[in-house]
Amino acid sequence: MSSVKQGHQGAHSWLVDAEVIPDLAPQHFDIRFWQSANLITGHSTGRGTTYFVHHNHTPLVLRHYRRGGLIGKLLSDQYLFTGLSRCRSFQEFHLLNWMHAQGLPVPRPVAAHVHRSGPIYRADLILQQINKANDLHHILCASPLEASQWQNVGKTIARMHQAQIYHHDLNIHNLMQDEEGKIWLIDFDRCYKRHGTDWQPQNLARLKRSLEKESARTSPYYYQPDDFTCLLQGYHQQLNGNPHDKAAN
Repeated sequence: MSSVKQGHQGAHSWLVDAEVIPDLAPQHFDIRFWQSANLITGHSTGRGTTYFVHHNHTPLVLRHYRRGGLIGKLLSDQYLFTGLSRCRSFQEFHLLNWMHAQGLPVPRPVAAHVHRSGPIYRADLILQQINKANDLHHILCASPLEASQWQNVGKTIARMHQAQIYHHDLNIHNLMQDEEGKIWLIDFDRCYKRHGTDWQPQNLARLKRSLEKESARTSPYYYQPDDFTCLLQGYHQQLNGNPHDKAAN
């Protein structure tokens, strides 16, 4: 997109969609800036804390990159710097920017940040918040999805696969549904374009495992094996039909 600009200030480097934040500075990646301006509207917790903020009446999501697993206990939010183009925030921004331009149902990227300190860096990402949406895990904790909704989930995943997008962590928490029933995919850290199709069944299997895991440990949880059958029906309908099938939106 022509509105994407790159900036540098001391140890800070960033990419920004200047249409959304024309005056971006490193302070925009510091949650204390938003707190002092009383612009935080909420937060969610996972590997780290994700904050929901407002900028010029635009709802945004601010996410700081954190490591998971055992290494996360040692390094927390530190990554080895091997060049800006290889930094996780810059890679995710560029991938999301391309997908958004293709009309795929992903959040619009607003800004990516890298803060270097010697051989390591820390990173942040700002996204435009998906309007009135909730992740499917929380929805399934409260009520079941209809067969047509599961089919739309499958169609959305198929559209990603048709675009050769590999989602590294395809689980039920990273799928969202807005109030109009549109399915969205989020969290594209470590995701990339991947050739071939051999990896796609494993991608779907990962999602199925996450559903089975949540179903086993959460009660109530409105998921049945037949639901995944409906998902696969929508997935194959999309693959065998028009790649730009509006029903997937």
